[in-house]
Amino acid sequence: MEKFVRRRGVLWTVFAIFFVIGLGIASAEEYFQAQGKVVGMHNNQLTVKSDKGQTLYFGTGRHTVFVPTREPNVDERVKVTYYSRRGENVATQVEILSAKK
Repeated sequence: MEKFVRRRGVLWTVFAIFFVIGLGIASAEEYFQAQGKVVGMHNNQLTVKSDKGQTLYFGTGRHTVFVPTREPNVDERVKVTYYSRRGENVATQVEILSAKK
C-alpha cells in the first residue's frame, strides 16, 4: 500500500511538471507590426526608423522570413512583424515594401 501511495505521488509530481511546462510553451505570443525605412542591418539586428519617427531595433535570425527572399538594404521601406521576448523585439517577417529611390 505504501508503494502505491509513493508511486501515485511521483506520478502527480511528474504530471504537474509537464503541465506547467506545457502552459509555458502553449502561451500565445502577441505579434505587432511596424513600418518604416531601414536605417541599418548589422550582426542580425535590423534598425528601422518608423513612420512615427521612432528608431526600432529588431533581432533577426534563421527563423526570420524575408519577403522577397533577401535582406533589405538601407533606405528601403519595410513592414516588420515581430514579438517581444525578454524586452527585445524579435522579427518573424520582414516584408520589403519598396526599393530605395
